[in-house]
Amino acid sequence: MIPYRLLSMSSTLLVAAALAGPAGAAPAAPAAPAAPAAPSGAARRVPLPSPDDKPFPYTIELPAGWQVLLSKTVPGVFVGPASALEPEKDVRMIYVRVSPASMLDPEAVVANIKKSDAADDSWSAPLLEIRELGGVRGVLVRMDSGSGAEARSTLVLKMPLGKTSVDFMASAPRAEFERLLPVYQRVILSVLPVR
Repeated sequence: MIPYRLLSMSSTLLVAAALAGPAGAAPAAPAAPAAPAAPSGAARRVPLPSPDDKPFPYTIELPAGWQVLLSKTVPGVFVGPASALEPEKDVRMIYVRVSPASMLDPEAVVANIKKSDAADDSWSAPLLEIRELGGVRGVLVRMDSGSGAEARSTLVLKMPLGKTSVDFMASAPRAEFERLLPVYQRVILSVLPVR
């Protein structure tokens, strides 16, 4: 069974992933501090294993005290604090997975997400841009959905992987998301291609 946190991410992201083709065609973290603590110590750059044990063509910079965990329940890996006992349920974790959506044309991905956002009031994309990291163009999108207690936000960096893509996703209830956003951005935007 896929945990609610990932189902929530997936339902919103399925819309975006479905649109990524050519144009026209969880519970709260235990005892988390009120604000994200700035990780102390040296960060380290690590390669990311894919679910099929082949390395992704990207590395990511992990703050001190963070680790990479293979998921036991969903295809992909999680990066986050070593104190996370259930990565699928911990909002501090960033989920990395292969997506079937093509990133061969980032402009088309952005155009399709904008088109879908305009046509569907159940979610919005207040941040949507092409982001170049290490010479590779990807798409960075924030998606907000729901309202009140059901409000959620998801930050996704979508990077090319052959004819598909790799998603780096962080998702949380809106209040927690805003608190965690600086850490999510620092880690997700540290992604670089392997050279």
